[in-house]
Amino acid sequence: MNRRNVLQMMGAAAVVPFVMEPSLYAAADEGGIYELRTYTCFPGKHEALLERFGKYEVAIFARLGMPGVGFWIPEDEPGKSNKLVYMLRHKSRESAKENWARFQKDPEWIKVKAESEKNGALVDVHDIVFLDLAQFSPKV
Repeated sequence: MNRRNVLQMMGAAAVVPFVMEPSLYAAADEGGIYELRTYTCFPGKHEALLERFGKYEVAIFARLGMPGVGFWIPEDEPGKSNKLVYMLRHKSRESAKENWARFQKDPEWIKVKAESEKNGALVDVHDIVFLDLAQFSPKV
């Protein structure tokens, strides 16, 4: 089972990969937890969010020890024009909390967020689910 199958099983419909850097994958034997996030953008803000992720956020995540497993855009509506689905790996739930606290205080992130949101916030809804690999799941 690949990442596309996982998201399809979770109701994310067909998805298209976005910004998949091999260096951002955590080694399969590291264990930990997965964080699945779905962002729904305000009208007209989807392209700005994709640009921000592609140019800055993915690299900031990696630098702060929050490796991206994958980043997807739904292939069909609803969602194609206003959603970004992505998955990060963390060492633990506590580690995730610490990682996000560091992210929120990161000077580069603060600057990027302010610049990208000078005409208003980009994301309306943040859906967040923490996941553990099932015993029978291939490690991704």
